Amino acid sequence: MNDKYISSNAIVVKYSDYSESSRILTLFSGELDLIKAVAKGARRKGSKNLPLTLPYAFCRFELVRGKGDLYTLSGGELIENFYGLSGDIDRYMAAGEITGELLKNLVQDSPEPEVLRLYLNTLFALCYTKTDTELIRSVFTLRLNYELGFIPGPEELLKKYLPEAGEVPGLAVAHILEGEEKKLYGFRASEDVARQLGDLADRIRSEER
Repeated sequence: MNDKYISSNAIVVKYSDYSESSRILTLFSGELDLIKAVAKGARRKGSKNLPLTLPYAFCRFELVRGKGDLYTLSGGELIENFYGLSGDIDRYMAAGEITGELLKNLVQDSPEPEVLRLYLNTLFALCYTKTDTELIRSVFTLRLNYELGFIPGPEELLKKYLPEAGEVPGLAVAHILEGEEKKLYGFRASEDVARQLGDLADRIRSEER
């Protein structure tokens, strides 16, 4: 992150209003980890940069480095805004919960392109599918912790947390941890399996890092 000018795909995971017309953004880039950027004048009426500063805006950002680690937004192109989340309070809140979990577990200055793809796929599932929100949260928790190296592979994980799990929960866990990213949310789970996955995710969330 020593270059003065940066062009990178990133998503707005947090923002705060700054002065009467500007915003401070926290951007998650798989290439560069977390970036702080000021969007000057973005809140002014008619600002072309306003859509780039909204929650969950995934964009190609053009940034200029300022003092310290703070960048200035010079422009960009919106790729996806996940606008549909704003029309469903439950899914919007679920997006906030997975975002909080993401920020809690990311290791600073450690690029995580796989985690960015996981996060985007999860927002897509929340926004564009009818998959149960609690199941989506469980899947996200398990895959996130696996990608970050906090939990072992399927066999060891089941032995530790679900020793009595049958074949179906075991297959579900194997799919979640090691399956193709694009197909991560493309499975169905019975109420019993979904409950077991939820209990497993809750236990992992509660552990101290």
